[in-house]
Amino acid sequence: MRKRMLDMFSPVSRTIIVGFAVAISALLIVSCSDDNPGPLTPENRNVSLNKNIGNNQADTPPAEGTVVEGVSVPGIALGFTRAEVLSVYGEPQWCQSSGTPGNKSFCSFPVTGGGQVDIHFRGADGGSANGTSDDVVFKISWSEAVSGWVTTAGINTTLAKENPDDVIAAYPDARVTYTQFGTISSVIDYQQGIEILWVPDYLSGTTHINMGIFYSTDPPPLPEKFTHVSSINLTSRKVRGKRQVQGFVKVQDELNQSVQGATVIAHWTFPDGSVQSVEDVTSGTGNAHFEINSVPRGTYTLTVEDVVREGYEFDGENSVLGKSINVK
Repeated sequence: MRKRMLDMFSPVSRTIIVGFAVAISALLIVSCSDDNPGPLTPENRNVSLNKNIGNNQADTPPAEGTVVEGVSVPGIALGFTRAEVLSVYGEPQWCQSSGTPGNKSFCSFPVTGGGQVDIHFRGADGGSANGTSDDVVFKISWSEAVSGWVTTAGINTTLAKENPDDVIAAYPDARVTYTQFGTISSVIDYQQGIEILWVPDYLSGTTHINMGIFYSTDPPPLPEKFTHVSSINLTSRKVRGKRQVQGFVKVQDELNQSVQGATVIAHWTFPDGSVQSVEDVTSGTGNAHFEINSVPRGTYTLTVEDVVREGYEFDGENSVLGKSINVK
């Protein structure tokens, strides 16, 4: 039957038809082969990454998978072009430009099952993004709802929220920062290329977790940190007929934020000239509290001698170091 159908055409036509059928068959064989990595697999990416990422089927980012610090997240890797990201993740939910209008330097993609992954692009030359298909990925971050993404160290957003100490233990060389209230703020391992951020929502009183990967780099130098006494407030009152003097010493850092856990070393000077040494540790509001009871009338002075906090230097020149009150 097939031979009779071919006999209907001229010899030239039969040659064209047979050649076309052979080409189609070859394409089908190649596309169905397990060994075909697809066009998303550059030669310089490792084999295991190719098997997980080299997929031409555009879809939303998967809900679960392994995060390789400083290398890849489920579906894509650092160094991917914008075109490669779109072919795997589909179109972004939205993009934001910075520096140059329309350069789409930051794009957000919805993750299967909830949450979002944010892709940060720069130009192929290492400069600012251009909004073109050859822009490359240099940072990838994701929201708390993407709890199915687990790093090779075993950390995901759920564990980070519930047990910050486990995050610190998983990345012992990371730089850890805390808020002015003493709660953890970030764990960043620059050499491995991973960051975990605890972002407070002051309106709801909750904390959200964000995680991200970036290219491995040397840690930046530690910034110089200073403490200073911004104010000293003294009050007096009678408690059960006896006079009481209270002092509040406010300690702030170089950004004028309250410093918790600083030891304030000070002394009271009494009306007769005698001195009493005191010290207290600042609270979450940055205040150290001093109190003397059953005191006679006269002038009392509270003088700050030093403020000690690990990692900080006391800036006495720009501090309020003393204040007096006349007790009647």
